[in-house]
Amino acid sequence: MNKQYNKWQTQMKSVSLPKWEDLPKFDLYMDQLIAVVNEAIGPLGMDTVTRSMVNNYVKQKATFSPVKKKYQTVHVADIIIISLLKPVFSIKDIRQGIDEITKNQFPKQAYDEFIEMLVEKLHHIADEGEKPVSDNDIDHLLNAIADTIINRLIANEIYSDVMHEE
Repeated sequence: MNKQYNKWQTQMKSVSLPKWEDLPKFDLYMDQLIAVVNEAIGPLGMDTVTRSMVNNYVKQKATFSPVKKKYQTVHVADIIIISLLKPVFSIKDIRQGIDEITKNQFPKQAYDEFIEMLVEKLHHIADEGEKPVSDNDIDHLLNAIADTIINRLIANEIYSDVMHEE
């Protein structure tokens, strides 16, 4: 296996994402919000959040409008979640999913549970429960791509079921 990939796996074992209590408890201006979010998702190699992205999320009602140009803890949590889920789901689906989950849970509880689950999975990336078909990097890549497609299909089906349970 590629040394760079092995190094990345090792780095993921020490990744931490902020829980609700770790998020700022005071209002933030846009630049501060972006800095906090990018610091949180940076170690994952996620795309950097920009001012125009945040404005777009507000315009699409994926997160609430700031109050007097200031963002609160819930905004920070929303933008982190959106940033993590955007490669997999549409902005509309992310907002609907957040709304559905927070019908029965407080946002803090739902956010913390998701972050804990994600961090746990990140820490165990290198614990390959399923051995790759071969040690060939290309085979390992194709296996990961196939898993991604399957997991996306599963996630879409579960999401569809949850949204239609009402």
